[in-house]
Amino acid sequence: MALEDSGFDVVGEAEDRESLLIMCQGNNPSVVLIDFSIEQEALVRLIEDLLDIDPVVAIVVISDLVEGQSETVLAAGARAFLQKPFSMYDMTDIVRKVKPIY
Repeated sequence: MALEDSGFDVVGEAEDRESLLIMCQGNNPSVVLIDFSIEQEALVRLIEDLLDIDPVVAIVVISDLVEGQSETVLAAGARAFLQKPFSMYDMTDIVRKVKPIY
């Protein structure tokens, strides 16, 4: 995986919302990449739920461009929006930029 090759620790991949929330509760990731095909309202709720678990987690939403979606997810608390298609360099660059420094 490109992130691991770039020196990031990847704690796992989730297939759905519930799995992601459980994984985040147990692993405290610094960055969460969301690439689920869900409606915008559900995506906003997911971002809010992730921030309830950890208010400093950096959330990056990956999606095809839907009008107004990038502004909505950023307003909900995501740190970045990555539009498909993208390169692996784009993804690792975004993760480096949003990753919290402790």
